[in-house]
Amino acid sequence: MPDLLKSLGLDVYALTDSDTDEAHTFTTYSGYWTALMEHVHEEFGMFPYPNLLSDLQARGLSKLASKPASCDEQPLRSLLLNAWSSELAMYDVELENPRLWLSNQWAQVKAYYANTRMATAWLLARDGKAPDNHARLLRAIAAQVSGQSLYPPPWSLCCTRRYPAAKYSGFAREPEAVSPLATSTDCHDRTAMMLRTTRERDIQRLVDVVKRNRRLRKAPNGEAARQDESLRPTTVFDFAWRMRHRSNYGDPAMFYVGTLTAERALEYATAIRTVTGSTMFLFEALVSQKAKGIVTEAAVHFTSRDRSKIADEVIVPRLRVLGLI
Repeated sequence: MPDLLKSLGLDVYALTDSDTDEAHTFTTYSGYWTALMEHVHEEFGMFPYPNLLSDLQARGLSKLASKPASCDEQPLRSLLLNAWSSELAMYDVELENPRLWLSNQWAQVKAYYANTRMATAWLLARDGKAPDNHARLLRAIAAQVSGQSLYPPPWSLCCTRRYPAAKYSGFAREPEAVSPLATSTDCHDRTAMMLRTTRERDIQRLVDVVKRNRRLRKAPNGEAARQDESLRPTTVFDFAWRMRHRSNYGDPAMFYVGTLTAERALEYATAIRTVTGSTMFLFEALVSQKAKGIVTEAAVHFTSRDRSKIADEVIVPRLRVLGLI
């Protein structure tokens, strides 16, 4: 049978793996990334940067310039350069390359570091200091997202409670339940599921800590609800951390078994790149209000020395919209 399938031009493994847990997991996570990409396209268009900038300006972006950054220039510059370098590393495999199915596993790691380095640059420029670990960074971003109107969707979307029923913030309507394996669902509903399941995992992690510290085989009654009550809002940045952690420490079969086809790999990569680029622009716009000169110098320094020329396609168009290059 395998020889017959090959003679017909069919992928033997794609057929045999299509109903595996790994394929279902890939479908689920691909749907999450795609939902975020659809949010960006729905709100701001296929080339989102001009409309995203207009939205930020309507939310008071220019007011940030009234208080310039008070931090040292070198740490801020280094964060910017690390963010751009991490982002370009996502493009080390072209979309048409068959190796994309494997590259996608590590694209999530590069995307996380690109976005969080740029987010850290923003916090440093705003406060003169920045969180020194991932937990504090995610907490600081959550406080901004849930406490300010500066962030548009999808970055403003939160899950604020899981038990006894999920509660959300930032959604235009109450999200509805969807199947994780559905091929076509409303991006708002799927994003809500993404936030809810991310919060569930964080709650379970905290419950496991309690069990371990108290040397219990079973968690105390109501422990999940207690942890939920004390947990900060869950944001899309927590999802990015979840995917980065899964790439580093989880089962990689989601990618080498679950991707199945070149089309699925392409869709996954395109979604991650779109969401990452839009998030980078969001924070680049914020940082440039506080430290335009530093951002401009660092951008010219970095892009002018990019021998791959990927920056010309990925970073330069964004910075031109901001008037930095």
